[in-house]
Amino acid sequence: MIRFDDVTKTYMRGQRPAVENLDIEFTRGEFVFLVGASGSGKSTLMRMVLKEVAPSRGTVYVAGKDLSRIPSWKIPSLRRDIGMVFQDFRLLPSKTAYQNIEFALAVIGTPRKVVRRLVPEMLEMVGLEDKGKRLPHELSGGEQQRVAIARAYVNRPSILLADEPTGNLDPATAGGILDLLAEINERGTTVVMATHDRTAVDRMQRRVVEMVGGLVVRDEERGTYATPTPVSVISGNLPDDSGHRDDHPLEDQQDSTDPGDAPAEPASAEGAGHGAASVEDGAGRTSSAADVLEEDLIDEREALQARDEDLFVEDAFAEEPFVSDPFTDETEGERR
Repeated sequence: MIRFDDVTKTYMRGQRPAVENLDIEFTRGEFVFLVGASGSGKSTLMRMVLKEVAPSRGTVYVAGKDLSRIPSWKIPSLRRDIGMVFQDFRLLPSKTAYQNIEFALAVIGTPRKVVRRLVPEMLEMVGLEDKGKRLPHELSGGEQQRVAIARAYVNRPSILLADEPTGNLDPATAGGILDLLAEINERGTTVVMATHDRTAVDRMQRRVVEMVGGLVVRDEERGTYATPTPVSVISGNLPDDSGHRDDHPLEDQQDSTDPGDAPAEPASAEGAGHGAASVEDGAGRTSSAADVLEEDLIDEREALQARDEDLFVEDAFAEEPFVSDPFTDETEGERR
């Protein structure tokens, strides 16, 4: 379902890789906890699955597809099969719970008849069938996260990525969110959850993958949060990522860069209007733009494009509602 084949991601020349030599696979129907200290590479891993950033070396496969071969215009289609849940919910504040879920269907042109059937089903699944007309600020944190999960799952994606979904919730509420994710997983969806929640990991005892400094240092089938693994930072066996790096030094990036990691010639800085282009002068010197890899400029453009294509950008739903809220006879326009 998701496979990383010798994947390394370096954002800037001279920096250590955010992810290094990643060889791992998440199979269909798995529930995986991705753990590690902040900056260990978890977010980069998820961003590569969403094709928000491209690896510097290696190949990422999602649903059997080599992401490097997917053109930019097909990225939205790819992401429709990947649900994403965030720690801060990211609901549209001026839309009801019903409309927030409805929006994920509206942007892909789902027929209204189907929308009217699916949204109530999702509200019932997450236990909010009587709160569809409430705005986000009228819901508790746990209820907002349930709406966010319903929105992520309404298209029945084969993959659900959850980035700290219980991070802002109390333990009791977090337990309910975990149960909901487990139910989605039982329906066949692969769930990859990045978390610092020790209680959640210990309670579920599913597959646990720990990252330290961009490396996978632990992969346990039925793991717990803490481990005797010597290089585990979250277990207190190492103080931080830098300690791990000292024990496992990397080759100098500038002296031994793999040909596949960067282009042979530095890229020019786009839009630099002060003669900062990356070219050699008569003395063989290069400008400061040479410090930026072409792939980094590409990554920035991809990130901007991904932002513009984000399903949850409110502007796409601001002018006119997709359908009127079935919980009231007023349309959105009448309410305004």
